[in-house]
Amino acid sequence: MTHLLRKLTGSLAVAAAAVMIPSMLLPATNVGASPPVLPTVTMIPPGTGLHGHPFDSVPTTAAVSGAPVINLAARGYVEEEFLMSGGATVYQQSGLWLSNGHWGVSVAQRNVPYTTRLLVRYPTDPAKFNGTVVVEWLNESMGIDADPGWAQLYNELLSDGYAYVAVTAQTAGMDDLKAWDPVRYGTLGDSNDGQSYDIFTQTAEVIRSDNSILLGGLTPSKVIAFGDSQSTWRLDTYVNAIQPLTHAYDGFLGVSRSAFAAPIGSGLTSLSPFPALIRTDNTTPFLQLNTQTDVVVLDAAAARQPDNSYLRTWEVAGAVHIDEDESEYELAIDTRDIPSFTVPSCVFGTPVEGTDSPLDGINQVNNMPLFEVEDAALVALQKWVTDGIPPPHAPPLSTTPLFFGLYDLVNLDHYGNALGGIRLPEMQVPTEFYSPLNFSQISTSDLSPAALLAEIEGVFTLLGSGSAPTPALQATLICTLSGFFYNFSDATLLQLYQTPANYAAKFTAAAEADVAAGFMTPTDAAAAIANADAGFGPPQRPQFTIP
Repeated sequence: MTHLLRKLTGSLAVAAAAVMIPSMLLPATNVGASPPVLPTVTMIPPGTGLHGHPFDSVPTTAAVSGAPVINLAARGYVEEEFLMSGGATVYQQSGLWLSNGHWGVSVAQRNVPYTTRLLVRYPTDPAKFNGTVVVEWLNESMGIDADPGWAQLYNELLSDGYAYVAVTAQTAGMDDLKAWDPVRYGTLGDSNDGQSYDIFTQTAEVIRSDNSILLGGLTPSKVIAFGDSQSTWRLDTYVNAIQPLTHAYDGFLGVSRSAFAAPIGSGLTSLSPFPALIRTDNTTPFLQLNTQTDVVVLDAAAARQPDNSYLRTWEVAGAVHIDEDESEYELAIDTRDIPSFTVPSCVFGTPVEGTDSPLDGINQVNNMPLFEVEDAALVALQKWVTDGIPPPHAPPLSTTPLFFGLYDLVNLDHYGNALGGIRLPEMQVPTEFYSPLNFSQISTSDLSPAALLAEIEGVFTLLGSGSAPTPALQATLICTLSGFFYNFSDATLLQLYQTPANYAAKFTAAAEADVAAGFMTPTDAAAAIANADAGFGPPQRPQFTIP
């Protein structure tokens, strides 16, 4: 999906060329916090602009049969949008940045003007508010806002009474919003992405100080930062270089990191050390969650480090960077706001059937329910920041290091599924083969690591240039990070489970074990068990037959 393209990543080619630099401690330069004058926040009146709604507003009608629809009012929530205008500090690197994450910064410029937007959702009943605001750094990899965090977490956010604020922190998003609706967003703009870190800081500050405007009078007690993919790389740099100065956030949740972090200015990963670790003297809870795709394609395993008092790393077997749940949500947004977009046709996978839409015949993306682990991660982080209860430790994916530790190959079982990591019931009691990547076109040489590296390098070289990718390159990027699945044969299912009831019993036991371990919420487990009791495996898996 076009929306999917926006959240994508950086080039592994940098990893191949990078040289490991030994760790040494470099204290952050004491540059002070943001300017004392807070930005002004002004509501954008409902119905404003050419489209009459915010970009990324929740889908209220189904794009295709079964696509997500959200009735915020029925869930006790309201959605509002605001302009935020002020002056941001631009930081610059101070000293040598090494792999250990002890990154110093100094002030390059102060009070550089900007105007951006905040998209806010909060419960209208103060009794429902749990006191925590989740701030998503909207993803701008493809030059426009994307909200993968909300796409995966919205049920958990709405059910447990969180407030949610999405911030357009980077230049590309501001520019594209102006092009999409110049009436609604014509005043947006900044100088460059060097302002993004202080814009993110100021977002947390206005949430606390202007809550009567932003949150309808709700009083927040905790503010949690969220990022996904490219936005997580920004969070990694924020935690290492900015959070020690500002202490703006109470916790961080980052999904789908790579071996690198973002630079202090513009760009994806061009100036990052390899690997970019999280500084060990960080004192703010940080939970980072990686998929199998992130290990295979983005080399996330190269940035593994031991858990400590303020860091947890979870890796999810079989999960992909852009999965079915996120794809369906983003398709609903794209169908409404970018109707010219065409879904790419990837080579491998199980075709969509029975929707009577252009999706029929398109191979489905990987359907491992990553949202279940993201929900559990948010619940765990909430306990961590409010009650001081740290999340559980999780086993890493089973990998074999290659190229002197520059890259890790994920080890597979005899079905082709990953070993190790957090194992959802779909992986413990499998009915499918889950691939972490796909292809828009294929030859036998494309399956080699060198060919994959070259393909990804070509896409991200173009993205880094600021040019719009061609449809062919868009398809390459989407397919590479979306993965696919194949159903096991009936013969294999019968060998594994004998009867649907036996399958359901094993699935239930696996789900209950994940709940006990802290990797699924009871609500998500109950829904998954009900699905299994009905004779189904993962979503859209037909009931297997018994001769």
